[in-house]
Amino acid sequence: MKFFLALPLLLVAKNVEGYSGLPHPLALASSFSHIYDQLDKINIGNCSLRNVSLSLNATKEQLPVPSTNLTLKYVALGRGTQNYTCPSNASSDSKTTVKPKATGAAATLFDASCIASSSLALLHEVPALISATPLGSLAFMATLVAQGTRSTNLIIGEHYFDADGEPIFDMGLSGSKSWVAASKIASSPAPKSKSKSSGDVPWLKLGHKKGKGIQEVYRVVTSQGDAPSTCAGQKTMIQVDYAAEYWFYG
Repeated sequence: MKFFLALPLLLVAKNVEGYSGLPHPLALASSFSHIYDQLDKINIGNCSLRNVSLSLNATKEQLPVPSTNLTLKYVALGRGTQNYTCPSNASSDSKTTVKPKATGAAATLFDASCIASSSLALLHEVPALISATPLGSLAFMATLVAQGTRSTNLIIGEHYFDADGEPIFDMGLSGSKSWVAASKIASSPAPKSKSKSSGDVPWLKLGHKKGKGIQEVYRVVTSQGDAPSTCAGQKTMIQVDYAAEYWFYG
């Protein structure tokens, strides 16, 4: 059982001191050992969030805190793409000054309740790792681990933009009927990582427009996803890999 618990977390945690500087096989072993020691006795999903709270102190411009009458319903890890377009009829010279236009995002939402309830510090390491991990590998591992543990399906929801350009979060894959079409309440630039200077999409607070069971959504601890600075050398349709934590209140 302990082996099955450690396997998926190779995809969602790392030894910060040793990971980046080691050859890949040694880095993998170092991460495995680190996770194996820390997360020996926890489930992977379906944990209580009663004692979990969101910290918003990392950004220079702090997002508004969750409304006091709401309860934390889900903590999820989102992995997908931020999507942009560039004009197809622009000349090569003009593209050097044209910025890509955001057209939405699409992401799979993975249950992070047990990691959140056990170690927020560990949770916050996850987006930087899974933003560089192929989504198909994550989905396969989530399914495999759910079968080998007491967890149910670790893929609990979908995030996408509808035909009206509204961001949708649908938790139907968890067996819940909760969903929300959201609108932006506030945004804050992602804090700069020590390992890279930029490239992470902003942190957001989103509010309810329509839906059921979810009133507020936070996108925090983002990794990658930012658009190229200009359309020079870019295709008409651009997809940029990203990952983030999503916190849902209702």
